[in-house]
Amino acid sequence: MTRTSLIRSATKRLDTLHSASYFAPTMTEALTSAGVPAEAHYLAQRSASLGTPSAELVVATFFNYAPAYVSTHVPAVWESLRPADITAARIAGVEAMSAQILASDAATASGMDRAGFDSLATKILERLRPVLDAQSLSGRPLFAAHVPALTGARAADPTLQSAVDLWAAITLLREHRGDAHIAALVTVGLSGLEAIVLDSATGRSFYPWSMRKTRGWSEEEWRETAEALQTRGLLTSSGDDAHLTDAGAALKEDAETRTDAAVASAWDVLTDDALSALADDAKVVVKLVLGSGVLPSKLFGHGSDAKS
Repeated sequence: MTRTSLIRSATKRLDTLHSASYFAPTMTEALTSAGVPAEAHYLAQRSASLGTPSAELVVATFFNYAPAYVSTHVPAVWESLRPADITAARIAGVEAMSAQILASDAATASGMDRAGFDSLATKILERLRPVLDAQSLSGRPLFAAHVPALTGARAADPTLQSAVDLWAAITLLREHRGDAHIAALVTVGLSGLEAIVLDSATGRSFYPWSMRKTRGWSEEEWRETAEALQTRGLLTSSGDDAHLTDAGAALKEDAETRTDAAVASAWDVLTDDALSALADDAKVVVKLVLGSGVLPSKLFGHGSDAKS
């Protein structure tokens, strides 16, 4: 496996923990207790790092969310809640999610107790921190915003501090690559909606219905975009059962290759052996998260890792 493939694999595997935090019942409970409206949970917890952003700024940085959906909740959410309080609730939700994962049957079956997870997290963090230190802030607004927001995040339970630290590091890794990926998608000529329609067609991401629901797009908007992509020769049809054509797959790979190039230099601090070891350790994280059930597999296509 090439270094580029290892970086992709390690990043994707680790991102499972970050992604799970958006869907975990513990996160829902934490944000609801803080007073965040249910429909605004995702938008509020992720955009709080930006301060009190306008709807336009959230649309720009999140890239694939419907403007009408965003403007329904932002900036209204900032009228009654402070971003710092939302971030604190987010950290509490992550801590509770981590406790749930470590108390799951999957953790028990693998012999993973808190001490074992602490050791695993420490190993991963030792390899990730030099990478994070090497990541450039330039041109990466969500990554830059999350650095001060998550630095020094504290768990109420000291035995879960390594879990919170791991989640924070993975989140910074994800936002850095995510910012680069948005730039790549813009460069290859895709809008946010076009990008997620193509992503759904791979069968390895959200189902079209769940993508529309979570990002606020109507069926009509989705269908019109799918029809345009079919006309461009990128989709086999305009229906929810559409697949990528060879041209569609090539365009997506072009965007991924550009993303790889944009993040590669930060990974130069790791040797091939260290990178390979990180990718292997990340497999354990995936098994724990998916086995715990905190990430709802029903939202994802049959080829998604969430179906594992």
